[in-house]
Amino acid sequence: MLETLRSIGYTLETAVADIIDNSIAAGATDVQLEIVWQGQQSTLTLSDNGRGMNAEALREAMRPGSRHPGQVRHKDDLGRFGLGLKTASFSQCRRFTVLSKPKAGEVTFRCWDLDYVNEAKAWNLLCHVSDESLVEELAAQPQGTIVFWEKMDRLVGNLQLGNQKHEVHFGQYVKMVEHHLSMVFHRYLEDGSLTIYVNGEKLSPWDPFLTAEPFTQRLLDETLLSGQVVIRPYILPHHRRLSHPDLFEEAGGMRGWGAHQGFYIYRNRRLLVAGDWLGLFRREEHCKLARIMVDLPNTLDDAWQIDIRKAQSFPPTTLQGDFKRIGTHARTRAVEVYRARGRRLKHTHSIGFTPVWQENVRLGQRHYTINRQHPLVKDLLEKSKGQSSALLHAVLRMCEETIPVPLIVLSEAEKPREQAVPYENVGDEEIMPLLQDLFRDFRAAGRCAADVRQMLLNMEPFNYFPHLIDKLSDV
Repeated sequence: MLETLRSIGYTLETAVADIIDNSIAAGATDVQLEIVWQGQQSTLTLSDNGRGMNAEALREAMRPGSRHPGQVRHKDDLGRFGLGLKTASFSQCRRFTVLSKPKAGEVTFRCWDLDYVNEAKAWNLLCHVSDESLVEELAAQPQGTIVFWEKMDRLVGNLQLGNQKHEVHFGQYVKMVEHHLSMVFHRYLEDGSLTIYVNGEKLSPWDPFLTAEPFTQRLLDETLLSGQVVIRPYILPHHRRLSHPDLFEEAGGMRGWGAHQGFYIYRNRRLLVAGDWLGLFRREEHCKLARIMVDLPNTLDDAWQIDIRKAQSFPPTTLQGDFKRIGTHARTRAVEVYRARGRRLKHTHSIGFTPVWQENVRLGQRHYTINRQHPLVKDLLEKSKGQSSALLHAVLRMCEETIPVPLIVLSEAEKPREQAVPYENVGDEEIMPLLQDLFRDFRAAGRCAADVRQMLLNMEPFNYFPHLIDKLSDV
């Protein structure tokens, strides 16, 4: 059974996060994580300043399945099955030791060693610690707990001490742990209720919603199940509106912007699902700015199918309609910001808005055509009536049929910051004469100045320049 528990599906970072859940449940405010590279002898030590346990409580905590999943728990409890400590540890190592000290109590320790269990053919929990310095370290604290992993076969594998490439590879594991903890516990780190150090370095929170950014949009909150479920949709700024250039890479996380879109499900402020459309929508490049916070209490674990690893969760069928509605609205707003590319637009949804390009469906397939009703295009077609009319229509049709859509999509996905917006890097002094000529032409056709300005504000791509349209005059 213990060997089977190793294959539940933990990664190093999810296993460490599960151990920290226990620290938080024990009231810890400080967690120290040391991941030491020593080749096959590499170790991981996680210590906290929580309440600690006496010998009886520690022995019970080391027993697999020490708690029924249906048992009523404290509202802030992050556990469920009574398996987290054991399954998380066994998933990464063959021997782990837990040392604990309650306030005004003594240091006690217990050890599970899979090699010993296999050899003895008995579930013998050892009263053993291989590193006596851990006992001294904990004895010097008022209270706390230390989890010590050895024989880290799943992580170390064939990595050898003295091999620089192997050491670099091991270091990448550490970086993944740092980012994961910064993300999963970011709300604890932000409010100061928890501090986490990894190899002596204090972790900073990774806020998926960029709440400190002035151009982040927070849509209206919604509550479901009589207020038990709270949903807060956010639309992140286009990268052109971020306050610092480096923030684009940082906000993309280790998996990138596309992978981090969707719902973020929290249970007692602890992140379970980091960006997923929960089978309700597909990941789309133009929806990558939509991130939706979902807060749950621990009383809904069963209904939301929260697993042992606390790495997945799905809304019950009765709520999927609400989630689809909320997700659709957030995705629509995200598309608007994405297409605007961070520029301030005017009247993009008002009656009479005139885009240059239109999307059409022909024989079940999407096609993009130049809008023949765009005032400039329409004027050009009217002026070309005669021998050149057919040629102009042919040129427009050729442009429409040869749009390199796959190349555009690929370039936008791989290098979004290199895609220009209309008239980017073109000074106002170059745009203003064009607008002034159009203004005079439309005025000459009998339209009043106010109507012409409104027409230009509704006309792509001039809706990108409302500050210039306001300056237009008949002079």
